[in-house]
Amino acid sequence: MDTHDDFRDGMLDVGAGHSIYWRSQGNPDAPAIVVLHGGPGGAMNLQWADFLDARQWHIVFFDQRGCGRSTPFGELRNNGLADLVGDIEKLRERLGIERWAVFGGSWGTTLALAYGAAHPSRCLGFLLRGVYLARSEDTDWFLWDVRRVYPDVHNTFLDAIERAAGRRPSNADELLDMTAAPLARFDAASTALARAWRDYEATLSRVSHDAPGPETEARSEEESSRAAIAMALLERHYMADELPPPPLLACVERFARLPCHIVHGRFDMVCPADQAKALADAWPRAELQIVDAAGHWTFDPHIAAALGPAAQRLRAGIGDAAG
Repeated sequence: MDTHDDFRDGMLDVGAGHSIYWRSQGNPDAPAIVVLHGGPGGAMNLQWADFLDARQWHIVFFDQRGCGRSTPFGELRNNGLADLVGDIEKLRERLGIERWAVFGGSWGTTLALAYGAAHPSRCLGFLLRGVYLARSEDTDWFLWDVRRVYPDVHNTFLDAIERAAGRRPSNADELLDMTAAPLARFDAASTALARAWRDYEATLSRVSHDAPGPETEARSEEESSRAAIAMALLERHYMADELPPPPLLACVERFARLPCHIVHGRFDMVCPADQAKALADAWPRAELQIVDAAGHWTFDPHIAAALGPAAQRLRAGIGDAAG
């Protein structure tokens, strides 16, 4: 369903030198749903709106601090989990929305849970894809332990780090330490490392690599490099300097009365499915769908096929709550 034509957008000054770009579309009289992109640093993807019925939802996107069209680009200062939670609340107030549902994927699930814990009275329910609980073991898996399944891909990633940093990391902590300075230089070597980081994550995200998907739309070389830098720079920053947040599973009780629909690929190599299972076990109203033959990628055909119906069930469950 096309939800892309009629929209409002703007920049919101959220303080400390940051402004975030936002966009809203769909039915302004319907319940609202805020879309939290992954990364950190991934920026909004408007094709996520295709999982939502534009007649039934008021859909709100925004680019998180430091990425997409938000400014300043790549800024790490005043860029932490509490800052992003505060930005969501400022955006809700700016748009005059009383309560809204939350749709997050990957890092966006982390942010969704943190927002729910801080502002449960402002939430209607949750739609989560590819749960990332941001525990140390979850980050270690992505950066290091996944080599047990993808030894070749991990080795290629380490090659890129060695070229950029002059040394080869021997664990996840060293990987984060060694990539800090190269990624922050914003030069050719920084771009090469950022592209290697992006390619590493993209490879782990998919079960099948045969067909390009919606998020591989044509970009200029500059746009592609900019997106890779934002992703790598902000992911490293959050993994090294901003995580772990307060244990997210311990916060579920604050919003456990609300409905939640979780879609997670069984063969997710970025965020293994035990994270989704742990969240569902802690959340009485959570409905978990583990999708066979699917990975982490939002637009995996099997994940995409599950997200639309999950969104419909969430919409039916919240009824006609005021947007």
